[in-house]
Amino acid sequence: MAAPLRLLVLAVVAVAAVIGGAIGFSVSQPWLGLDLSWDAGAGGMVVRSATGPASDVPVGVVMTRVRAGGDKLTFERLDLTGQVDGVFGPFADFQRFMARQGRFASMQRQPEITFTDTSGRDWTLRPAPSRPIATLGADFWIGAVVGAVSGLVAAAIFVFRPREAAARYVLLSGFGMLICAPMGPIYTSRELGLPELPFYLINGLNFLGGSLFAAALFSLLLYYPRQLAPRWVGVAVVGAVLAWYAAQALGWFPDLTFARRFHVMCALAGTFVLAAIHWRLTRRDPIARAALSWFLLSWVVVATAFCLTILAPQMFGVDTSAAEPYGFLLFILIYAGLAVGIMRYRLFELGEWWVRIVAWTLGLVLLVMLDLLFLAGLRFSAEVSLSLALLICGLIWLPARGWIAERVLRRRPRDDRALFEGVVQIGLTASSEEQVTRWAEVLRSRFDPLSLEPADPDEAPRLETDGLALVTPAIEGLPSFRLAYAHGGRSLFSPADIAQAQALADMLRFVVESRRAYERGVIVERQRIAGDIHDNLGATLLSALHSRDGERKDRYIRETLADLRSIVTEPAGDDAGLAETLAGSRKEMAERLGARGIELDWPPEATPGAELDSRVAQSLRAMLREITNNILKHAGASRVRVALSAADGRLTVVVEDDGVGFDPASVARGAGLGGLSDRAARHGGEVRWTPGMDGRGARAEIRLPTAR
Repeated sequence: MAAPLRLLVLAVVAVAAVIGGAIGFSVSQPWLGLDLSWDAGAGGMVVRSATGPASDVPVGVVMTRVRAGGDKLTFERLDLTGQVDGVFGPFADFQRFMARQGRFASMQRQPEITFTDTSGRDWTLRPAPSRPIATLGADFWIGAVVGAVSGLVAAAIFVFRPREAAARYVLLSGFGMLICAPMGPIYTSRELGLPELPFYLINGLNFLGGSLFAAALFSLLLYYPRQLAPRWVGVAVVGAVLAWYAAQALGWFPDLTFARRFHVMCALAGTFVLAAIHWRLTRRDPIARAALSWFLLSWVVVATAFCLTILAPQMFGVDTSAAEPYGFLLFILIYAGLAVGIMRYRLFELGEWWVRIVAWTLGLVLLVMLDLLFLAGLRFSAEVSLSLALLICGLIWLPARGWIAERVLRRRPRDDRALFEGVVQIGLTASSEEQVTRWAEVLRSRFDPLSLEPADPDEAPRLETDGLALVTPAIEGLPSFRLAYAHGGRSLFSPADIAQAQALADMLRFVVESRRAYERGVIVERQRIAGDIHDNLGATLLSALHSRDGERKDRYIRETLADLRSIVTEPAGDDAGLAETLAGSRKEMAERLGARGIELDWPPEATPGAELDSRVAQSLRAMLREITNNILKHAGASRVRVALSAADGRLTVVVEDDGVGFDPASVARGAGLGGLSDRAARHGGEVRWTPGMDGRGARAEIRLPTAR
């Protein structure tokens, strides 16, 4: 078994042993079935609930005395106090209290125990030999959960960071909380008394655990997130606390409350001082600052809340035992914060978590204070107090928490319009060097990094070094950038920054692609215009040049002007009839070929019934003109034949002559042959060249899509 796993198993065994021991000791005590609390006005212990052996005792009866086994005691105000450490002044009073607890425990172990109420009536009970586990109150289980979670989380942190001094002190604090949190509820949940020696030991363990916890947390800040002192200082702090513990155990302090609270308050004050020092030292170290912020969230906020609601009132004689178990729940947040900080888990999300943890901490403090008010101040039962506290928190605090979070999380408004304009300017910039410069300016404007350097190309943005750096995606023509130390070095990059970087990259990619699509469109349009001029205007002007008929020459010139307007505007009009389009081309070809003594074989009835898009029709007319030009210039033909067919949504036009022919593979693609293929391809068609009539001449096969 690997060493980390062995350590974790050992931690689980230790936690199970402590929690199991606490449960076993508690249920081994005799059970009376009484829930008593001191009522100063009645001068005795009032029965708040009675069950089991005490089921015949009415609720509300005030007991003043108890006797059993030849011993008897009159109840006093502090006999059932749960807060043993904070309500006794002189050490002698504490010793007297413990002696009375031993006598109560001895009576509780007798076969019969008799309570006397204010009217003088006796109530004799027969204690059960053991206490049902279901009667252990919520405070007991809260202590068990806090101790178990604290111990296990601290052990897990140490297993993954055994070489770090911070992890060792976290382990010590977890051990302290493990023996502190479950011990207190053992005596706070007692019905009457506990044996004197076990009570001393359990109370001593509770105090020892709390002292170790405070010393470990103070020592932790000596080395986390930066080392402030030599290693021996932390050891000396723990040693001093242990010496303090021994001195109070020997009764060297005249006041028990001072002995058990003063050093804890000093440790708490020390953590504030050390935290302030770290905060100043980490102002240019975002990772250390984020880790420290988790600690401030967990330790300072939680410990302060515990101090204000539990420890400080005890210094003034207020019994806070009813609220103390709930206060210990706060310490789970401490270990959550320490685990995140030391393990450096998702430190970059601190901004969001900060507000959430503070909100839940304040909600828990409000719950504890309300429960304490209803329980101790208004004398409600535990169930009613907790229910009312939860109801008020649900109706008041939860809505208020959302309202506060909206305002705390509100970011400084960004000038999204300026960012958009900057991205658009990149797309409109022709120089690649200037595009890179402008892209870097946009990133600086948005994230304000202390450094911005080119990085290896990456497809998606990502965080590096626990959020210390952000790598942007590479865009075609633009490199990836590595941005370090966000917002002037004051914070880490977060998942929100990843999303923003991706959004900027997508926007820039869209602008660049749009610009390139525009440029491609310009090139295509120029090629179209060049082809139309070559095919249409060139052919018409050539016909006009060779025509000896003045009227025909004028008509050719007018057609040239009309074609010129059509070339410039290229309207996308309604679908043109195929018969109308081909009729004009047939007439034009017949005139031009006839003028040179070339016979045209194109039967008028051969036109198929189909429709063409106006642009396709215009291109077909231009292609027939260009083919006619080639025949007139190069073919030396005496006959030209045209055949048409339409099937499966495509129009096929075949033009062949009986001239000299040519090898299409040996002829350079110019504005003529190349223009024909380009025109057809622009509409999803094609042009094929093969030998013509009876193996002589040339054959052009044009295939174009018909209108749907």
